[in-house]
Amino acid sequence: MEKITVKAKYAVRGNVKAPVLWSNEPISFWGTVDPQSGLIRDNRHPNYMQNMSQKVFCFPTPKGSSGTGLIILEQIRTSCAPAGIINLRSDPVVLTGPIIANRFYNVKIPVVNLSEEDYMKLENAKEAEFYEDKDEITIYY
Repeated sequence: MEKITVKAKYAVRGNVKAPVLWSNEPISFWGTVDPQSGLIRDNRHPNYMQNMSQKVFCFPTPKGSSGTGLIILEQIRTSCAPAGIINLRSDPVVLTGPIIANRFYNVKIPVVNLSEEDYMKLENAKEAEFYEDKDEITIYY
């Protein structure tokens, strides 16, 4: 399997290696993601009917609701949360869920931000790996 390493800015740290689910569109978890399954259920989203559960979910930016963190926490409770999150730019609506999960449930969902150039390298990736102690991720093809 071919691999490359790219620089990453970590918002939440953790060690994870998981399959990639990539999107070129922003997403709001509230009303778009089924918190009981991890399924993307908004038929207007390009990842409609794909499941983020136990995958590294890559989306450029979040959009919308402050309820996103609550959806991620519910996904953790129902064991269908993403294994990691990669953005161009994360904001507090996304970070709330992984930060609370780490602090109160000892569940680590790493969140990183990449440059636009490096983000586009994820489009055809099979897996991504995060590191607790490095400012990089590895992308596998």
